[in-house]
Amino acid sequence: MSALAAPYPATSSSALTNPEKGLYFLHKGFTLKTEGTSWVPVATSEQSLLDTVRFAAKDNGKGVLSIRTDKVAKTASLELYTRKWMRDYPNYGFEVISAKSFELNGSPALVVDMLSRSKNKQIRQVILKNQDRVAIMTCLDDKASFSKSLQSCNQIMKSFSWNEEEKKPVAAPAAPAPTTPTTKQ
Repeated sequence: MSALAAPYPATSSSALTNPEKGLYFLHKGFTLKTEGTSWVPVATSEQSLLDTVRFAAKDNGKGVLSIRTDKVAKTASLELYTRKWMRDYPNYGFEVISAKSFELNGSPALVVDMLSRSKNKQIRQVILKNQDRVAIMTCLDDKASFSKSLQSCNQIMKSFSWNEEEKKPVAAPAAPAPTTPTTKQ
């Protein structure tokens, strides 16, 4: 008889840390699967202030998919959130090629395609909003190899789903049941 479990929960060989299964981000309120791709999380030398996780192909291609989340006002629309920073992209050397709203696994989303001609890079961002959370997935590669990276990026991005608990509106806590005083006799 053999056992196939991690020596400690949520470590090394645990399903919780396997990016193919998509449970890697449960603590952030969503799932994202790399299943069917050769992409894995990669360590970065810089400490990210934005709590960004990056994925890249095992074959050391130049393509990268990053994902990060932000807190926003529940009342802010996805369009309002994205409009603010889309105006800034030209200042950073990016040309917005297209922007389109759609629905991804039951959540409103926006896909934005961009080019950086000076750096010869191409970018696709998918932005999703749920309650007071926004998830930003960014696929980046050299323009010449972008279409190859985009296949894996799109497959991973299509797997994104907010956890069911995250989708539910927050209910007000129930008032405690009235108690009747008891007396000892």
